[in-house]
Amino acid sequence: GIGKEIFKEIYTNGDKFFLFYNKKKIISNKKNVFSFKVDFKNLNQLEKTIKKIFTKIKNFDCIINCAGNANPYKEFFNISTNEIKDNIDINLISHLIILRENIKKNIKNNKSLTIVNLSSNTISFNGSQKNIPYLCSKTAMEAAIKNLSKYYSKFKIRINNIRPGVINSGMTKNLKGYDKKRFKKRIGLIPGKKPGSPTDVASLVKFLLSDKSKFIYGQTISISGGE
Repeated sequence: GIGKEIFKEIYTNGDKFFLFYNKKKIISNKKNVFSFKVDFKNLNQLEKTIKKIFTKIKNFDCIINCAGNANPYKEFFNISTNEIKDNIDINLISHLIILRENIKKNIKNNKSLTIVNLSSNTISFNGSQKNIPYLCSKTAMEAAIKNLSKYYSKFKIRINNIRPGVINSGMTKNLKGYDKKRFKKRIGLIPGKKPGSPTDVASLVKFLLSDKSKFIYGQTISISGGE
């Protein structure tokens, strides 16, 4: 998936990496890699995990928000209240908690922080008929990124946003009700007539974390094959 490719792109022996995972560890045999099993619907567990991590380190240099869930893929009238809440907790509230705690910590310690948030290009065309919770949570997160960049850039907090389009990743494969036929039809709408790869996204993340992008603040960059 995208998270695994990002890790492969940016990993170095000299840095420490703290990874959140839900079902399966991304990496288990690398030096200075610490993995934490977190259910992003369980916000209390997430907050306790963050506090635990801060007993091990003072602050982070970089944060990548790439956890997400596009389920449920359903007509608006068939979505339950709990499904709406779960989607918003995973795609919005959990990320806000992570950013709140880390931005606060780095400002207190007078340390710079670079943040890359992964959104979705579904926002560009107001989503589909079956992804309203996902659309709403991703749109709200983009608004938060803009706001945080505006007010905290002066504290050496640099935040940018990536909108992946159709990417041949685990999220697409795990979307219930979104079969191969729909995926093929969706690819036909892309000007480039092919989906992107997790490596495409990972390369952009690496650039936005690097000094080569040091004057890029509060931007949203689409990586979507021309859509």
